[in-house]
Amino acid sequence: MKIIFMSLMFLGLNVESKTFSVMTYNLENFFDTHHDKNKEDYTYLPLKIKQRSRIVKEYCEGLSNPFYKKNCLNFDWSNSVYHSKLKNIAKVISSYDSGKGADIVVLQEIENKNALKDLITKGLVAKGYRYISLIEGPDRRGIDVAVFSKYKIVSNRYHNVDISDYSSRPTRGILEANLNVDGKLVTVFANHWPSQNNDDLTRLKAAETLLKAAKNKTRSSAIIAAGDFNTVEDDDINGLKEHINPNFYDVEEKGRELSRHRKTLKGGTHFYRGNWGSLDKIFVYKRSGRFKVLYQDFNILAHNFMLTDIEWEDRSTGDITIYKGVPYRFDPKARKGFSDHLPVVIKIRI
Repeated sequence: MKIIFMSLMFLGLNVESKTFSVMTYNLENFFDTHHDKNKEDYTYLPLKIKQRSRIVKEYCEGLSNPFYKKNCLNFDWSNSVYHSKLKNIAKVISSYDSGKGADIVVLQEIENKNALKDLITKGLVAKGYRYISLIEGPDRRGIDVAVFSKYKIVSNRYHNVDISDYSSRPTRGILEANLNVDGKLVTVFANHWPSQNNDDLTRLKAAETLLKAAKNKTRSSAIIAAGDFNTVEDDDINGLKEHINPNFYDVEEKGRELSRHRKTLKGGTHFYRGNWGSLDKIFVYKRSGRFKVLYQDFNILAHNFMLTDIEWEDRSTGDITIYKGVPYRFDPKARKGFSDHLPVVIKIRI
């Protein structure tokens, strides 16, 4: 009888489950106010620093795009502007789960650990985020991916995405964060794949890098890939279709069908020239350990305060269109707005 009782206890420990939430959010240019050595972060510096620096002026004047040149020369990314952006972003993250925020948050377009720590200590204080992971990558502007969590991050690793055969500019790598979720190992991969300005083959390279990294995590109870994958349906060579979709569950696919929020879901996470696109995604590796994706909790956060109406002019025809309820981008002058992306959230049970 003792042996049977002990066996039942052992089985009981194995069937215990834990539910946790994951959010991914592209912050759109979340820079601090300091110059990082060897990075082209000059647009996001205080104007008083720009006006005194010959290096900054030469860099800005050398930009070929008139819009980017104007912003580089005239943006005043002051401390007060930076902290307004920080406060606004924190409001979005805190809006999930009745003010608690997701358990694990994956970020894109954040400059460095200083900005990440500021976001947590000045914007998300008392939310329980004690652990962070950010490894500086080779992106020339200086933007990186990051993970912060209420669960302990026990290790991290950076997977370089080598696109030197297709581009002279290095891209952001994939950040691997391994977390202890109530005694179970969970692996999160933070992604920010090359933009649509790059050859499709660069995103295929990122997909190959991610899949190879996921296959090596044989002890994880759940393997999650989240971030901005910058992939659209009409890519001639589609890294998601080639490597990710056959090996990962795309949370959005079933989420749109089963989510309790499906009536209010936006058409995607990013709005560009009149069209919604799902650039931001969460995937769960099919060969992970025992897990269950709670598709009913899938959501694209789009509270009214995060949305606005915009006026868009077709430069070829001069026609003006008003688009309603699109992501409210941060306006440095008004110090209002958030990002041109919307966050994606899901719950997973292990």
